[in-house]
Amino acid sequence: MRRRVAEAGRCGPADDRGAVVLWSLGLLLMLFFAGGLALDLWRVLSRHGTLSGIAYKSAVAGAAQVIESDLYQNRLVLDPDLAEEAALRFAEDQPDWNASMNLTPEASESEIVVEITETVPLTLMRMFAPAGGITVTVTARASPAEFQ
Repeated sequence: MRRRVAEAGRCGPADDRGAVVLWSLGLLLMLFFAGGLALDLWRVLSRHGTLSGIAYKSAVAGAAQVIESDLYQNRLVLDPDLAEEAALRFAEDQPDWNASMNLTPEASESEIVVEITETVPLTLMRMFAPAGGITVTVTARASPAEFQ
């Protein structure tokens, strides 16, 4: 009689024991994997935003370097050498600037283009991404304009 009561209390066959534990472990591993992916994605997007801000502000600082003698003739002409130097100096003075960033300013008489590149290190995605991390490149353009 006891044997029938014990067998009636079981939910399934004897070979299904531990299935819930295996499913739980699998879901837990997937959760950790998704968390690692989210962490790496957040790190890359955050650095992209920081680089965008530095590039844009550097381009604006470079676009302010106009040739003064042309101002008296009502023309806005950039001094390319001064513009590139000002953009580089401005970027290096930023608190978020570090030695791993590479800034390339290119100026003409009408506009300046600033490109910043940095390699962002990864944690979990290191297995799937190129060695060293993901390279983030941001480009900003600015040209002198008259305020009204």
